[in-house]
Amino acid sequence: MVKFKAAFVSAILGLACLMPVTAAYASKERAQSAKTKKVKIYFYHDPGEYIDLSPVERRVSAVSPARAAINALLKGPTEEERSRGFDGLAGAPEFAIGSLKIARGTARINFVVSRTWAGFPGDIAPARFKKAVELTLRQFPNVRRVIVSLNGDRNFEL
Repeated sequence: MVKFKAAFVSAILGLACLMPVTAAYASKERAQSAKTKKVKIYFYHDPGEYIDLSPVERRVSAVSPARAAINALLKGPTEEERSRGFDGLAGAPEFAIGSLKIARGTARINFVVSRTWAGFPGDIAPARFKKAVELTLRQFPNVRRVIVSLNGDRNFEL
């Protein structure tokens, strides 16, 4: 019985020591959550909701969430998302945001690509890329319309 009491007291003291650490962790978690924002990013997924596109949720910087969401889109799905059937957009890893401006409800985004980029594969890849960008940006309350260009060309899918 004495051994049991000693073990019980030891366990209680051990838990009591962990409580401040857990509270500190929860406080840090709340602070981190305040610095980030939950957003949807649209990747290729067959079948998908929009031209075989479906959303995944991510946490991005709350300072510039639209830019962070598009950068996450360009980076592609995580390994866990890939295991669930999501795939990146054709050509996206070779793209970078040249400019992104949101004014009076319109987001204007221009992508730049490397000189070695061979172009979009297939007929639907440009439309799918453009739609993924539009869906990702239109989730923000200050964006009602999206204009996408590639190296300054708004008709890049034609």
